Amino acid sequence: MTSIETVGTIVLKILKLVINLICIILYRTGYQGYFLGVGGTWNLNEEKNPDSEIVASGIFVGYMIYTIVSLISLCFASGDHKTSFTDILMNIVGVFMWVAVGATALHYWLGYLSEYKYSSVDSERQVGLALGALCVINGAVYLVDSVLSVVFIIKSKMQ
Repeated sequence: MTSIETVGTIVLKILKLVINLICIILYRTGYQGYFLGVGGTWNLNEEKNPDSEIVASGIFVGYMIYTIVSLISLCFASGDHKTSFTDILMNIVGVFMWVAVGATALHYWLGYLSEYKYSSVDSERQVGLALGALCVINGAVYLVDSVLSVVFIIKSKMQ
């Protein structure tokens, strides 16, 4: 019989996939159909930092692939993978990586002024802030999922 933890983990993984997909779409097309990015410079007058963009795109795509594979194995494989240390480790690393990317985006977009400053209202800044907030929220969801993974291990050790 399926436990409440299994159902909760499946729901969390689907939530992570949805948030991740929204982040990828905002990241790639958030500036009126063009590349938005996360920024990543301390001087807001500079162009976006390519190093932070590489890390951000790696997190977005890498964790999308990881979560899809994890969800498929949770739905179709035997119950042995539920007590895997790899799932806990990937979730904990995901917490830090998603929060780091989100914090970088929030730092950049909070201080951002568009090229035309106050002469026009542009949604680029708001989309960048939404991207950063969604990344932080996804980090929190990864934290909850890692707690559920620990619950799986504790339940399996007690039986």
